[in-house]
Amino acid sequence: MPFLGYAEYGGVEILNEARTYAYSQRAGLGMMCSPCDGLTNALGAPTYTTPKSDRAPWYDPHFPESQRVIGFLGMDMTGFGSTGQRSPTEAVGDGSVIGPLRMAHREIHVTLAALALDHCALVYALGWLSHVLRGNSCQNNECSGLTFCLYACCPQDDDGDTPGQRSRYLRHFMDVGLMEGPNQISLTGGREGGSGGDSSLTAGGTGGTSGAGTVVQISGGATAGCEGFGRARSGSALATGLEFTVVAGKPWAYADSIRVVDWSRFVKGSKVSTFDPDKQRDDCAQQQREGPKCEDNPHCPFPASVPKVPVPVDRCYPARPYAAWRTVKTVSPLAIPRQAEGVPYIEIETGSQPLENTLFRFYQNLQGRDCTKHPIDPCTACAELFIPWLPSNASINIDGRSQKAYSRCRQKDPKQRFVTTTQRIALVGPGGTSFQWPVFSCGTGFCIEIVTSQQVTVKNASGSNVRVDIDSKAEFSIGYVARFDAT
Repeated sequence: MPFLGYAEYGGVEILNEARTYAYSQRAGLGMMCSPCDGLTNALGAPTYTTPKSDRAPWYDPHFPESQRVIGFLGMDMTGFGSTGQRSPTEAVGDGSVIGPLRMAHREIHVTLAALALDHCALVYALGWLSHVLRGNSCQNNECSGLTFCLYACCPQDDDGDTPGQRSRYLRHFMDVGLMEGPNQISLTGGREGGSGGDSSLTAGGTGGTSGAGTVVQISGGATAGCEGFGRARSGSALATGLEFTVVAGKPWAYADSIRVVDWSRFVKGSKVSTFDPDKQRDDCAQQQREGPKCEDNPHCPFPASVPKVPVPVDRCYPARPYAAWRTVKTVSPLAIPRQAEGVPYIEIETGSQPLENTLFRFYQNLQGRDCTKHPIDPCTACAELFIPWLPSNASINIDGRSQKAYSRCRQKDPKQRFVTTTQRIALVGPGGTSFQWPVFSCGTGFCIEIVTSQQVTVKNASGSNVRVDIDSKAEFSIGYVARFDAT
């Protein structure tokens, strides 16, 4: 059971017990609760006064009733266990072939209470939540899904010292979309379990709809910090129960990215006059052929293996050696979590010129030694990522969580600096084969090799192709994102 006091969906805050507490106190509702002390610090220490002055997520100046929405309280969330499953196949004899373990999609069921000062504001709150859960209609995200974020627990002792992290307790669910709801329910009466207590809303007064009424009490430890409402000191409010279900196409709960390689410039590495990844691969294959082998039984050798099907090579993979900048970075085993799988998160700034033939290779570094002082063997790379082309004036994100790579391209004209476009980035696997997103199964240290061309082909003012140096300010950073089967 995660912390119920905060949640974001598609980048929009839908639960924030600190905000709800502040607005309820101002409305004189007598909310008997002390929200998680670390929540406001984790959110950047905001102060909450009114929905209008704070520009609350639901506030809209065209709808005055939006100013009278108090907020939402998390009552229960389920669906955070492991989604691992197997489908054994019965053998002809005894037993079964157990088959591979796969992670199914995740369904998260959320129960919350919506609070408002009057009936009009409550109806508006329900419409606003329904709109947010459908996703941003201005983007084509019906299939790819959004992000659902919450805290694994109250971020009480989160010191925020980890570079690049919002919070070490924040969890991200990727490719999330609405499956059902939000449906209005009644919270009248106790309901045991799940939230750690009796979560009930006692309705009284008039003017409410089914499951709504004047708030007298919301009791229990449902929000992991709020005990609920006492009798109103000077005002009254309406509340109703809501429930909805979202589905996460990727079942893992991702922590925030830990930056393991800080921003570094490509040109700060060493120059390589003829970098040839194909020759490196051929050398590895030759070592494999000429290395020590176990002896076969001379009387009855094993049958010859079936010839491998040729793998098509991407046409953008370089067919000849090229001059390159090469950098090697060391990631200590102490810099990343040990008890969780991980995926990479890479950011690149290209500067005024494009980048060509950019390569990232990852090597296990169990001893945590300085990778710059010990030669690394290309044959032992555990993951490889090759990018044929990166546009100029662009910020590139290669995200192992969503398994997407895209660039945001800025206008060269500073007068149009706010105009950006987005495009997908092509990724190529080892030797020009299809790319597979890497997953680091255990938290060991790494050596990371970064290579990119010293020069790139561009068109000059007359339209002719010319070779120019890459921008000396082009830089990259590398993050490690831990992921969990359950939270």
